[in-house]
Amino acid sequence: MQIVDRYLQSVKTCLPEAQADDIIKELSENISSQIEDKEGEFRRRLSDAEIEAILKQHGHPLLVASRYRQEQRNVSFGRQIIGPALFPFYIRVLKFNLGLTSVVLIVIFAALFASGQPIGTFPQVFLYQLLIQFAIVTLIFWLADQHFTKFPDRWDPRKPYGVRHPALIVPEDGPRIPRAKPLSQLIALAVALLWLRAVQHSPFLIFGPAAAFLSLSPAWARLYVPIVAMILLGMIHAGVNLIRPDWMRFHWLMSVVTRVGELVVCYFLIRAGSLVVSTNASGPVDYHHVAQIVSQAVYYGIWITAAISIVQLAKDLRRLASGAPRRAPVGQAEQES
Repeated sequence: MQIVDRYLQSVKTCLPEAQADDIIKELSENISSQIEDKEGEFRRRLSDAEIEAILKQHGHPLLVASRYRQEQRNVSFGRQIIGPALFPFYIRVLKFNLGLTSVVLIVIFAALFASGQPIGTFPQVFLYQLLIQFAIVTLIFWLADQHFTKFPDRWDPRKPYGVRHPALIVPEDGPRIPRAKPLSQLIALAVALLWLRAVQHSPFLIFGPAAAFLSLSPAWARLYVPIVAMILLGMIHAGVNLIRPDWMRFHWLMSVVTRVGELVVCYFLIRAGSLVVSTNASGPVDYHHVAQIVSQAVYYGIWITAAISIVQLAKDLRRLASGAPRRAPVGQAEQES
């Protein structure tokens, strides 16, 4: 019965993955029992319309799934705005939207900072965008709650009602990235961006007292934008992992992209020749020779970095290729067996 299978699949997408199979099995047996009782009473197979009537008695898939949750909180401002049935979904969507908006805004303003643009209005813009997301998500869920309350039967069992928002498709078991890892990565990349911007005006941060006679070659200036882009990409990677630690395939895909970017930057640096030059040709010390020694050390360091990136790229490609296949829809396994 495709109608029943579609209904069960819609309910399943709204359930915690750890309990989804058991709950769907119980619900499927209950619906099958009701259909069998009706068919025994009528002494014939039920029509699609009669099966739809049984499904409507159970309720909208989103509300059915909410009955199996223990949370009974709601949102109230004098009167109830969002009831217990939709509250868990509301909180998840709100966290996801606010988190993703924060990541996007931080990366945008980091890019502006790296390019030397003023970012004095960042706090106001940041708060304004978060308030907009909060208002939009709250309004959508308030309208949905009003609709379910006033018109509990106004939905079509023939249509799929699975939850498609990324925040609501969260497996509660399986591999995850510890949130401490992307958080520390995000902080480290932000510090790296600040340091990179400061180095443009103060070579002392790299060479110390030797900045009086040593300087980075023009090759570094040409690669400043690609390096900043790699840092911004890493911030996006870390931010999304912080919001969705269960997106393992995204994590490995972004790792592959990052490794490839690192190798491209290393390639151009290796081809650039001298990476450190002398700014003082006269004096008791052969500053040109010192610059050559430092440049050679940096050159070998880049080769070591490239070798490490190649090894890590191979590991990330293997992990990405060995991703677990998706589960078959409810009812498909029974049909195939």
